[in-house]
Amino acid sequence: MTQEEWLKKLQSETDKVRTEYSKQIKELKNQIEELTPKTKSPEEVEMEKRIKALEDKEKEVQAKEKLLNVTNKLQEQGLPSQLAKYLSGVEDVETEINSLKEIFNNGKLDNSYKPNNHKITKDVITKEQFTKMSYMERMNLFQSNEELYNKLSK
Repeated sequence: MTQEEWLKKLQSETDKVRTEYSKQIKELKNQIEELTPKTKSPEEVEMEKRIKALEDKEKEVQAKEKLLNVTNKLQEQGLPSQLAKYLSGVEDVETEINSLKEIFNNGKLDNSYKPNNHKITKDVITKEQFTKMSYMERMNLFQSNEELYNKLSK
């Protein structure tokens, strides 16, 4: 091999390597361009803001609808509608409302007025017994239970 042939061979090999590397460089540059975020135009930015605002409004409307539905269900069950704000994040509203109703009903029964002392006369007096009573016994009955005395004396 002559020097000239040898140089040509070397040149062709280096050209092959150079073209191969330039192809790889182009591919990598293209990948970089694809992966880097592109700057958005002012119109695109404005459109995204509008979409975000609409989504926020839609979520707000859905939350209000859910609150209204819960309020209506509470009123149907005879419970205070102010409880709706505490049930807004609950998955199964029906179950929670039913359990609240049960709690409230049990609370009403437990806290209701229960008289301790019933004024029951130990002696149930009939009309016949009243007529057989002496004057002194009638006087005692009048002092202890005037209402009963008035009923029996008629």
